[in-house]
Amino acid sequence: MKYGRLIVALLGLALAGFLIVEEGLGRVLGAIDQAGWGALVAVTIYHAIPTVLCGLAWWLLLRPQGGVGWPLLSWARWMRDGIDGVLPILPVSGELVATRILGLRGIELAGASIVVDMTAELLSQALFAAIGLAALVATHPGAPHKLWVLGGIAIMAVEFGGFLIVQKKGLFRLVNRPLDWLRGKARRSEANAEERTLNDRILTIYRHRWAFLASIGLHLVAWLAGAVEAWIVLWFIARATGGQPLGWGEVLALEGLVYALRSVAFFVPLGAGIQEGGYVLIGALVGLAAGPALAISLIKRGRDILIGVPALLLWQAIEGHAAHKNAKRNAS
Repeated sequence: MKYGRLIVALLGLALAGFLIVEEGLGRVLGAIDQAGWGALVAVTIYHAIPTVLCGLAWWLLLRPQGGVGWPLLSWARWMRDGIDGVLPILPVSGELVATRILGLRGIELAGASIVVDMTAELLSQALFAAIGLAALVATHPGAPHKLWVLGGIAIMAVEFGGFLIVQKKGLFRLVNRPLDWLRGKARRSEANAEERTLNDRILTIYRHRWAFLASIGLHLVAWLAGAVEAWIVLWFIARATGGQPLGWGEVLALEGLVYALRSVAFFVPLGAGIQEGGYVLIGALVGLAAGPALAISLIKRGRDILIGVPALLLWQAIEGHAAHKNAKRNAS
């Protein structure tokens, strides 16, 4: 599986490289240069806003249980996003690390809350994609492929809705059932007991329906706020060239549909090539040249590195501290 993901990642990087070369390396680098370091710094700092909003959406799910503050969950959300952006071992590497970190702090519902939070975020993303499609129709009614985009969003919504139904029907443990044969007989009963516990905790969170709906709404606000990052990059480019950035409706169409494409291709590590291709393809529908479109993608990649490397180093420090404490406890 690791080799398969490596191959997919390399193919994605090859696609990204092809798009850059096809557009012209000079044009892409020129657009990045026009945006400048200011755009990268501004986007990285601004990213704190959607991160905190996502932390608050996560906190809403755990608030009925009490004992967890929103600053801790916003910090954990930064860790999730940061590690997902630089460590493509699994599509949910950041979620696994966040579960581990919160587990070290004694938060029993950590894993279950992350599953429910991911579900709320996915459902809000389907709404965000629908808003993106509506913005595309409103700003460019003659744009091609609208029916194909609508079909893709419908399939995405069905998939995400199915994931929710599986959990609420108490069948979440069946998601891992194909892996049972890897565990062996000695561990199977123990693993199944853990799955039942996780399933029960997930259902406990879903009992607070309004908290879940509020989490979906706040995640949608986070998606809308995150779309401003693309506008920031285009504003820097427009300031350097004397042009005008895209309108807000076009930015919504661009971001909503690009991230929908990334979500559908979740199996591609880091969305390599998918993100770049999405910005070029959707950018063309809203009148954005390929150079600035690729500049948005590459500046966001730089943002991911600036956010992800400190998160990765901090995770290693946390694990080292936990291992040291366990060693001292065992020695005493």
